[in-house]
Amino acid sequence: MKRHYYKICQIFCCLCLTFFLWSCQATNETKSKEPKLIPTLAPLVPFDNTIVDGILVSVADRAILLSDFQKLLYTATEGKTSIDANGKLSGGEITPEQAQQMLNFFINQKILEVKAALIGIEVSEEELTQKINDFLTQQHLTQTDLEIQLGKAGKSMKEYRSEFKSEILKQELIGKVISPLVTVTDDEINNFYLHETGQMKQITGAKLRSLMIQIPDNWTKKPLQTPKILEVTKAISKGEKFIDLVKKYSMASDATQTLGILPPKPLAQLPIELRKKLQVLKINQVVGPILIGPSAFFFEYLGPDFSHNSELKTNYASWKNKLLNKKLDERLASYLKQERNNIRINERPFHISR
Repeated sequence: MKRHYYKICQIFCCLCLTFFLWSCQATNETKSKEPKLIPTLAPLVPFDNTIVDGILVSVADRAILLSDFQKLLYTATEGKTSIDANGKLSGGEITPEQAQQMLNFFINQKILEVKAALIGIEVSEEELTQKINDFLTQQHLTQTDLEIQLGKAGKSMKEYRSEFKSEILKQELIGKVISPLVTVTDDEINNFYLHETGQMKQITGAKLRSLMIQIPDNWTKKPLQTPKILEVTKAISKGEKFIDLVKKYSMASDATQTLGILPPKPLAQLPIELRKKLQVLKINQVVGPILIGPSAFFFEYLGPDFSHNSELKTNYASWKNKLLNKKLDERLASYLKQERNNIRINERPFHISR
């Protein structure tokens, strides 16, 4: 089941760039049911049992038809699963939750289309033709192959170009609005690699920022209960910037010059409490207080150091792209969630079940 679901997800992701092929796998019976659209808002009542097609979701002035979602589901499951107007799934192994994720993805695509139009992203006919030719080359298809596919789908070249242009606009929007907000640092890449692989043996050390507080002589019995340590602990729990706390509280003689930054520490020299947590720590996470001699320390984790011949250094560009893609997905999800509140969306009551 898990392997099958991964396969579904792989196919589904490809739909972003191959939207025009959905209908190529649809039956002649499906093609004959062309909807006659009058309203632009999805009605807030369920489909009745006699419905052939209709608006399932409206996003601003754009509609997702029941037949659109049926085609998407049919293609993503390689023809194994269908869904009726009551949301009943038949065939295949896809779950209602997975089908709902597909519908949500479809809605997100429409949101991106709307936003692209609102901010004035445009694609000329010449650019469109060039991108179509590039796409055909990448897919090892000829113009004749495309025309055959479209003929089987009962789709005109004009319709195909319109759908392809819509996809380009969405990708342009992501590149213009989302991508500039996503960056990664070397330390983030190092930490991402460590979390993904657990390769502690390749680490040569860790980068840390420290805040040191000397324990007063009259607090030696309860050293971690001193007022300053409690103040720092409370400030950290409130999310205050650690570097500001270093400036305010650290008693290290060079704190104002170094801002608490320590030279990279070999693993063997790290406090045991810190070393045990290294694999699960996040960048800028603070550990402490830790007693070392007559002082207490708080450490902000800034990332690991790796040996020059490590697998990370050898494949650094690949790991950087993996992290960039992960952060891009997270930022895009946040953007879409925000835009759902800014764009009028009507969803017809539609409970997906088995």
